[in-house]
Amino acid sequence: MKNGFPRYAANSASLSATVNKFLTENKLLETPRHSLYGLRHSFEDRMLMGGVDERIRRDLMGHGLKREKYGKGGDMEFVHGLMLPLAL
Repeated sequence: MKNGFPRYAANSASLSATVNKFLTENKLLETPRHSLYGLRHSFEDRMLMGGVDERIRRDLMGHGLKREKYGKGGDMEFVHGLMLPLAL
């Protein structure tokens, strides 16, 4: 979907509940204490340790920017190249 999932844009709690339910029902969580929240933090840490630029990290995490954005940011090919070294 070009613009993501607008249904969840205004309600991240709804997204977390939906994803956590899916992960639980499909036995994709290592333990009952794991969650989307922990996955997001782990992803952010891996990007930081991998030297991924703050702007790209914010874009991938869906975090806002309190100043005007200049330019379009990295295209998908560029971002993919940044993520390759972080793959498990």
